[in-house]
Amino acid sequence: MDEKDKQILNLIKGNARMSYQEIGDALGISRVAAKKRVTKLESEGIIRQYNTYIRRDDEITMLIDIITTPDGFDRVLDYVATRTEDVRQIFTTIKEHHIHIVAVSTSSQKINYMAKIIRKACINDIEEYHARTVREIIKDVYGGIEYERKSESGTVTDN
Repeated sequence: MDEKDKQILNLIKGNARMSYQEIGDALGISRVAAKKRVTKLESEGIIRQYNTYIRRDDEITMLIDIITTPDGFDRVLDYVATRTEDVRQIFTTIKEHHIHIVAVSTSSQKINYMAKIIRKACINDIEEYHARTVREIIKDVYGGIEYERKSESGTVTDN
């Protein structure tokens, strides 16, 4: 992947609906060259899919961190991946037996119940469990949320 490919990824990260012409114009290359590069990135698996992010004001996001027993890791991972409809993302980390979950719902009762059920269903396989509701999303490049910080004078500055 060269510098132009990285520039394409940065462009479409903020707007996956950009046309090949718009990408080409932004990078000083032809529409055909932009299409070839995007197609190559797709075939290499660097671009895996395009999503529409719908932001709702009533969404509640919860982050769940689970440290499992050594033997329970696969069972917990299978449970959260297949039996929880509000789970949007599941990550494993370099920390041994660690699962990080992002869940989203429009109901605080529903998302809290889901967190409680995960803990209850997997209790014998869990060493450590933390579920926290997100208060505010500060930056989300995929959801179009930019980081802005208000200075002491009240003006907004981009970081």
